[in-house]
Amino acid sequence: MPGSSRKSAARKRALYTGEKLAAAQVGIPRDHSIGLDLCCPQQCEFRALMALGYLNHGVDYDGPAGWHLSVLSSYTVTVSPRFERTVIITDVPHNVAGRLLRGPTGGGGLPGLRIEEYRGHGSYILRHMPTGAQLVITANPSGKPVGAQNDPHIHGLTTDVPLTDAEKKELVRVPVMTAEARRLLAGVFCRITTQDPYGGWAIGNWFYDPLKRPGWLDSPRRPAYRTLRGSGNSWDLRWESDPYPQDLVSALTGPVIGIPGAAAMSTPDHLVISLGDATLRLRSPRA
Repeated sequence: MPGSSRKSAARKRALYTGEKLAAAQVGIPRDHSIGLDLCCPQQCEFRALMALGYLNHGVDYDGPAGWHLSVLSSYTVTVSPRFERTVIITDVPHNVAGRLLRGPTGGGGLPGLRIEEYRGHGSYILRHMPTGAQLVITANPSGKPVGAQNDPHIHGLTTDVPLTDAEKKELVRVPVMTAEARRLLAGVFCRITTQDPYGGWAIGNWFYDPLKRPGWLDSPRRPAYRTLRGSGNSWDLRWESDPYPQDLVSALTGPVIGIPGAAAMSTPDHLVISLGDATLRLRSPRA
């Protein structure tokens, strides 16, 4: 039965993502896969940009590190990807939205992200103007923006404000990505809070090890140095501390949670994730 198949897929998805069942069900597509990677082109492009900002911290503040999206590692969030929107569920929606949005005078935040609507007392509906993608940040465990339209609690640019010159310059500097590279990087972002329900691996929002495994490097308990560089089909990801590289490999290529078509291989000094002709080299002192 279609309904039972959808619910079964949602239960499986929720085991790995930490979503409530109601949130996971909304993300299940018609083919009843777990749906983390099946999305409209606008969402794939947007998630790849989010990954570029999130995976750069501590270097090159004229580039994506200057967006300061790595600060998401400091918050308790659940990423809930849907076909036509990305949802971030958190108990501190004002803080998270405030970090991702630029203020009226500039600063950090994803270039081109705007407030489209604010509902109730904790649901932000945002629009990324360059891609047209929608981002929802909400305290509602189901991921649904609830409540009457209201005035937002933070000062951010709204959708009636066009791209600034500074934003245009920053977006022009974003490296070109192939379609397969976008899917690969978008897949990394969609899995930043995933965890193996059987205790084999955990990403821990690139902040700590939820499994508390002994004998590993101590985590600095902060968004440590990390950098994502590349263009076209070839990308290189370097980071300190969490997560363990093999955990990221498991999240991206595992039989249930992995990106369809993604594969892993090892070389003498690093691991490589491939998706079609796109490659992501993983370099970490924990390798």
